[in-house]
Amino acid sequence: MDYKKIFIEAFNQHNKDKCVEIAIEVIEKNIFTIPYFYEEILKKTLYSIDDCHDGDCIWKEHVKTSIARTVIECLYPYIIKIKNQATPLKQIVVLACPEKEYHEIGLKMIDDFFTILGYKTIFIGTNTPKNQVLNAVLRTKPKYLAISVTDYYLLFEAQKMIQNVKSAYKDIIIIVGGRAFKYNLDSIKEIGGDIYLETFEDFIKLREGDKNEISV
Repeated sequence: MDYKKIFIEAFNQHNKDKCVEIAIEVIEKNIFTIPYFYEEILKKTLYSIDDCHDGDCIWKEHVKTSIARTVIECLYPYIIKIKNQATPLKQIVVLACPEKEYHEIGLKMIDDFFTILGYKTIFIGTNTPKNQVLNAVLRTKPKYLAISVTDYYLLFEAQKMIQNVKSAYKDIIIIVGGRAFKYNLDSIKEIGGDIYLETFEDFIKLREGDKNEISV
């Protein structure tokens, strides 16, 4: 059975029930891992939203985004199981999108990646005022602040958030991700980012460094 094809067809038909059923089945039966499902199926399916060129693009994007969010949330019990099998790390990660950035599905996937690998995550989410992000950082004292930006014209908002946090908490390491950076890597350092992560393998490499840091 071509689960990928079936999922994409259901997704494009706005069949949320079928999408959830397929997602649960492929994880339950160990057909795909969650990272593989996110990267090779869900993420690429979401990218297809950009192919819309008619007058219905906005509502269709919202429907598909809602389906993706539901699928991710339905898989969370499996995230917990994997997390409980991993060696926990002491590092905390705060995850947020800058003001005016309403795309958070990628950030939710990143949150799950960190959770799977044993990090403690604090997911703030979309459209977060920079002072609220700073408050969260000062209260929880994370090692990392992970920021996701989809729309490149919001890089300035991300920069303001990063500057605000670093001015008060200099030890923070800024992780960035999202389509705004994928085709504009020079912007990462320009706005104050420290690390760019794109694939689950990138997260594994980060964890190896953190694990070694703890064992020293």
